[in-house]
Amino acid sequence: MYLIDGPYVSDYLKRSLSELSIRVIQTPQAQKFLDTYPINFISERDAIEALNHDAHHQVYTNSENALDWIYDNFPSSELTSTIQKVKDKTLFRQHLKQIHPDYYFQESTHSELSSLPLESIPFPVILKPSIGFFSLGVQRIENAVEWHSALQNLDQIIRESEGIYPQRVLDNSRFIIEEVIIGDEFAIDCYFDAQGKVVILNMMKHLFASDADVNDRVYITSAAIMQQYVKVVSDYLNTLGQVLGLKRFQAHIELRIDGEGLVNAIEINPLRFGGWCSTPDLSQYAWNMNIYEMLVNQSQPDWSNTTHEQPDRVYALVVLNNSTGTPGNKIKGFDYKRLLKQVQNPLELRKTDYAKFPLFGFLMCSVPGDDLGELYDLLHSDLKEFVTL
Repeated sequence: MYLIDGPYVSDYLKRSLSELSIRVIQTPQAQKFLDTYPINFISERDAIEALNHDAHHQVYTNSENALDWIYDNFPSSELTSTIQKVKDKTLFRQHLKQIHPDYYFQESTHSELSSLPLESIPFPVILKPSIGFFSLGVQRIENAVEWHSALQNLDQIIRESEGIYPQRVLDNSRFIIEEVIIGDEFAIDCYFDAQGKVVILNMMKHLFASDADVNDRVYITSAAIMQQYVKVVSDYLNTLGQVLGLKRFQAHIELRIDGEGLVNAIEINPLRFGGWCSTPDLSQYAWNMNIYEMLVNQSQPDWSNTTHEQPDRVYALVVLNNSTGTPGNKIKGFDYKRLLKQVQNPLELRKTDYAKFPLFGFLMCSVPGDDLGELYDLLHSDLKEFVTL
């Protein structure tokens, strides 16, 4: 059964829930977002009884905002315990010591950051909330000189992000400092079945503008990416799943693969795919697959055949995060028409309330596999050319 919550539910997900008659827990949030669609609702009371009676019932979400419902109704359950140990990045890293025993990390409260002995920190490092979302508050810090300016920047980020997401989704009181993981970064939508075996439903390479870049701007997938990486990623995630005891568990996982093919997990986002219905919805274009349906049916893609359908195309998700330096509530307009002229083959544009959230929307598009130029143009843009102040 599905738990639906904000901040966003795509029309594609709404249609999928309706047309496939997927059971949805009838929370006020679900009713609000799905009110114009015929939905196979199950009452909260009946859902709670069903889950208490059979813990093997699977629960999926489109948003981590919905995790509060699980925490509040099943505080001592195995599911809640599993969510917490992957959502909390410090707990997650403690479990990962079984795979990566020499990996450096430490946790600090926000108030303690300014007084940490910098000689004990092996720069460069990544600083990020222990419980976070959407790269908010994430910074790469190269040396001790940059440390204090990074903390000043962090204070501004905290002020601007206050109240955007529930505290159990984004908590700015605790932070983790960890070593930089070398290699290409990937985002994987997957689930772990009843036996704990991982099933990959989509995999996207995360492009960065520079080594210092930590933004979620451009993700790409292609037949070549799947053919090269699906096996090594599956093998690693099966090991990771065993360490964490992941079964009947949906996840959006970020990891890096270095030049020698060694894999290191960055984080696991529990019970959901890519946030804001982003990466899962791209699968309809890239692979002609509805991964919401595949998740509910516990079916598996045949990547050996699927990757040959569009061997010469790259499919991209462009996250239009507000990198202009101007708060969204001070921006009068964003020129979406001009944005669409920047790409030859736009597939779908989703606008967001940039006065409320730190992003202008999401763009899905397709480009030739041998020409990613327009994607790199957007990757390096601060988006100021589209903004009216």
